[in-house]
Amino acid sequence: MELIRMYDTNEDVLVARNNAMVNFNMIDIVGRGIRKIFNEQWKRHFPMPDYEIDAANKEVAVRLYGNAINEKYTKLLKENKDLSLEDCILLDAVQKGHRLNESDAKNLLERGLVEGEYPDLTISLNIARQTKQLPEYTKVKGLERDKIKQMTLQYIQNAGEEGAKLDAILEYIKDVLPSTKSLEQKRRLLRHILEEMKNENMIQVNGRTWFENGYKS
Repeated sequence: MELIRMYDTNEDVLVARNNAMVNFNMIDIVGRGIRKIFNEQWKRHFPMPDYEIDAANKEVAVRLYGNAINEKYTKLLKENKDLSLEDCILLDAVQKGHRLNESDAKNLLERGLVEGEYPDLTISLNIARQTKQLPEYTKVKGLERDKIKQMTLQYIQNAGEEGAKLDAILEYIKDVLPSTKSLEQKRRLLRHILEEMKNENMIQVNGRTWFENGYKS
C-alpha cells in the first residue's frame, strides 16, 4: 500500500479497528484530525499510523502499530531541527518499506537523508551511523558490488569444468544481496553482475553455464 501524504480536514472520520486503543488513551476519535494522530504517535515514539480511505463511505480506517521505533532513531528526529513532521513521516515510510512518490524521494535524496535508486530507498549511511544501525543498514544494502563479484568468481572457480548455472550461484550469494529485494529482483541483479563480469573478462558463458575466463569448453 502506498501512503505518503495525508491532509487534515474538518470532515475526517476515524474508524479505529481496535476500540481498546481508545480506552487506553492511545488514540482519540473525537475532534482529532489526521495530522493530530501523527503528532501523538510521534510524541510517544510509536511508528506512524497507516490509513485506508474509503471514499464511497467517507471513512478513514487507521492502522496503529504497537512496537516503538528504535529509540535512537526517534531521538535523532526529535533533536534534529532541520527535520519537519513531514520528513519524519516520509522517513518512517521508508523504514516500513513503503514506496515514496518521486518528488518526495528526490527531496530526501538531495538532502542526504536516504540513498539508493528510486523507488528502492533506505535511510542514508550517515543516518545509520548516527542511530547506531550499521548492522541493519549493511544487511539492507547488501555487500558492495566488487565483493559480490569476488564471491561469484570464487564459486564459479570452485565449480571447475562443470561450470555454474545462475540459480546455483544465486543460492550461494542471495543472503549478501540487498534484503529489501525479492528473490526475482535478486535474480535480475545477479544477471547484471554476471554480464558485467563477462565484459570485464572475469568469466565467460557457454549456453546458460558460467565458467572462469579462459576455460576451454
